[in-house]
Amino acid sequence: MPPSNRGFTLVELLVGITIAGVLLALGFPSITAYLQSAKLASAAQSYLSGVQMARTEAIRRNIQVQFVLTSTPVDTADIANAAVPSAGGQSWIVRWFDTSLLPPAFALIESKAAAEGSASVTPPSVQIIGTAAPTPFTGIISFNGFGATSTQDAYQLDMSNPVGGACAPAGPMQCPRIQIPSGGLVHLCNPLVLAANDSRGC
Repeated sequence: MPPSNRGFTLVELLVGITIAGVLLALGFPSITAYLQSAKLASAAQSYLSGVQMARTEAIRRNIQVQFVLTSTPVDTADIANAAVPSAGGQSWIVRWFDTSLLPPAFALIESKAAAEGSASVTPPSVQIIGTAAPTPFTGIISFNGFGATSTQDAYQLDMSNPVGGACAPAGPMQCPRIQIPSGGLVHLCNPLVLAANDSRGC
């Protein structure tokens, strides 16, 4: 007995494609939200590593080292001195003042462009705004050789992702915050976590 030819009919194929399309459409918003949340978390880790690097280098070198938020492109020539600090700058550099240079000037330790990695969107989707107390934030966080902030100010960097939506509880984004107290101990936290014994809280 010859084998029967088995396959899909056109109707079955169309039904299958329709079901797959409905499932994809239902899942698309949650996938998009997940990707935007992941982008925000990745950017937060980048800023956190920059601040921690500045503090670590200040202690290691026993000198003042600056973490600087800037909108100046990091591929600008002599970015350590050309960078214009900004409280909402999305790129960052870490620099120190080298008196051995002629003339004395800032020397670059590390830099990170807003367009690198997960923030590679034009314009970058992740937004950041820094604040300080008691003095206004200029875009510069300076650490001394003890790892404390040189100005004795406390700083915080708040991140958001308007492309993914508003920050919770008004929207779907879990917007992180980086806190830098005057003692210099850097902490990444979630402003929505209010429990005093929860290390995720601010």
